[in-house]
Amino acid sequence: MTDNIKPEHYRTGEIDLFEEWYLTYPFEQYRAIMQSHAEKYLRRNKVDRVEDLGKAIYTLEILKEKEIEHAGGDEESITKDGTITYKSEEYENTFLLKGFLEHGFNYLARDFDGDIYVYKFPPMKRKTTWYAHTIGINRAEKINDHSFPEVGWSDKKPTKIADLLATYENGGENRK
Repeated sequence: MTDNIKPEHYRTGEIDLFEEWYLTYPFEQYRAIMQSHAEKYLRRNKVDRVEDLGKAIYTLEILKEKEIEHAGGDEESITKDGTITYKSEEYENTFLLKGFLEHGFNYLARDFDGDIYVYKFPPMKRKTTWYAHTIGINRAEKINDHSFPEVGWSDKKPTKIADLLATYENGGENRK
């Protein structure tokens, strides 16, 4: 039987699409994506409105779970008026670092102009940028420039994501 609320094409990879978005994007962008996704189903004018409402509700339930997780993992993070209190940026960065590792990225480096990238392979420092070139393919992706302020252009080597994650999980011990 086909599940039209959670279709198989959302779950073709190792993790489902919504979880991949959560691990890939900064939380504010993830929230906007999920809200937009739910709104799409609310505004559609198809014959089966009940199915579309189910899809919108499912999307919003996932968003609610992630809001709670992002806020610290429990319902107490949400006040009676619905306001969510978030843990520190370090908490969010921990999730980002874990997501990078799960997707095969192992290094972070910030270019001269302040752009920060994740790399699968160790990049080499050039005049104004870091460069990773392996078998004809540049394996880097730009991320939010405001993330990871401890990664700087002045670094002599790229930052190993696993090391930075261990530092975050260790409460900031050994951080620059």
